[in-house]
Amino acid sequence: MPSRLSLDDVIDALDTAVDWSVLVDSSVPIESVAILDVDDLSAEPTADVVLLVGVDITATQAWLREASDAGTVPAAILTKAVDSGSARGLVAEFGVGVVGIHARARWDRVLGLAHGAFDRARDIAGTEPADIDLAGLVALVAQGTGGLVSIEDATSARVLAYSPSNGEADDLRVQTILGREGPPTYLALLRKWGVFDAIRRGGEVVDVPDHPEEAMRRRMVIGVHSGAGRHLGSIWVQEGAQPLSDDAREVLTGAAAVASRILTREMESPTAEAQLLQRLFGEHGGVDASSAGAYLRWSTDEQSVVIGLGGADATAMAAISGALRLHASAFAASALTTVISDRAYVLVPANSVEPVTRWAGTLVTRFDGDPALDGARLRAGVVFPVDGLAAVASGRAEVDRVLSATLGSPESARVTTLAQARTAVLLGEILDVLARRDDLVDPRITALVGYDADHSSQLVESVRAFLDAHGNVRDAATRIGIHANTLRYRIDRAQQVSGLRFDDPADRLLTSIQLACASVRDGYSGADR
Repeated sequence: MPSRLSLDDVIDALDTAVDWSVLVDSSVPIESVAILDVDDLSAEPTADVVLLVGVDITATQAWLREASDAGTVPAAILTKAVDSGSARGLVAEFGVGVVGIHARARWDRVLGLAHGAFDRARDIAGTEPADIDLAGLVALVAQGTGGLVSIEDATSARVLAYSPSNGEADDLRVQTILGREGPPTYLALLRKWGVFDAIRRGGEVVDVPDHPEEAMRRRMVIGVHSGAGRHLGSIWVQEGAQPLSDDAREVLTGAAAVASRILTREMESPTAEAQLLQRLFGEHGGVDASSAGAYLRWSTDEQSVVIGLGGADATAMAAISGALRLHASAFAASALTTVISDRAYVLVPANSVEPVTRWAGTLVTRFDGDPALDGARLRAGVVFPVDGLAAVASGRAEVDRVLSATLGSPESARVTTLAQARTAVLLGEILDVLARRDDLVDPRITALVGYDADHSSQLVESVRAFLDAHGNVRDAATRIGIHANTLRYRIDRAQQVSGLRFDDPADRLLTSIQLACASVRDGYSGADR
């Protein structure tokens, strides 16, 4: 990360996600943040601030001792597994700051907040004056309303920006910032009062009264919509120690219009780093490898693996992008992750493919049952080796070939390497080329398909089963659930209708290819053709 902050800045950005901190020097400069789990601990240099996921006090002490011997102790660690008393011992022994993270805070949310602080610092440090962003907007709204402000996305599942809580946040605000759902009984009241319906409609500032029984303070909220009417998010203002200002409604109305422009712009224009990652993977005309390596702090000639993930739509992939980044960073601190349309891509440094393939298998199953995927199941394609950043785009193209060949096949493994999928990939691409050539369609197959359509028969299905069973009538009949004599009749009838001879090896091969092409052709949309 090229931008520079103090440890205080990082802690401020985490807001209610921080339970406590024991620090040596809160003004120490911070240039990088990484996330490690217990399997990734090593004495090698990682980052100035390290998020330790699932690492208990014993493992933390052992890791810091090894890092101390190697001279690579970070400025601070973020942890849920160390209490403040033990933290003082770590500070005294190793000179490392320790920040206790709220037990219910999601690690992907914490990592996102830290990265967001660096993004804002980078924007502020830029040579060109930037238009107001969401962080600047919440500061203005907080000043204008006298309350605690947060801006949520359209799903109300993610806080995009918020003002400091200053110890005045109620439980709904705390849980929302932590990436958790608020108190169920209070959320039910908001639904009963029509608050969420009003947010989706937009244009209306809703004044939500306080609720002492639920320890909820008064708040105001307005929905944010694009010029075309698309719901983009909402702006919430919680009353703090002082009442909201008299003109809070007017401030929120104006803020919704400004937020609409910002969110629309952000949807259309990803951040510089996000766009660079997409270019690295071959989008937007590509990118110079040396420039990308310098910005991302990645060796331009390091051998790596490209992993592609698919199986869900673009909205679902965008919704889980933060969690994907978290898991990838936990597996390899330098991993790079991006989402392009309905596929996600991960670049991981590696000298062999087996450990990465095993991890990819664990990764795709982590999201089974995730509400964001709405029942979809992820599959992964793996390509290795990728020799340096200049080869990442071609690695992605190879991954796409694997995914295109395996996503539609329920028999395919959840994780497939290019070597494993070579037959499916090449066969699928050959069939795709042939299927787009109308002059290569055999009229005999057209006659067979037409006969089925006119007579509601199953000749095509029977021929497919017969050919797949290499001419074994009993196996083919069992496969489609009919008597062997019925299958024999259908095969004879298919030969009469089409003029094909299935005792001829050439006719059998041609029929298999033609029927496979017909299936591919049936899958085309008008736009594809």
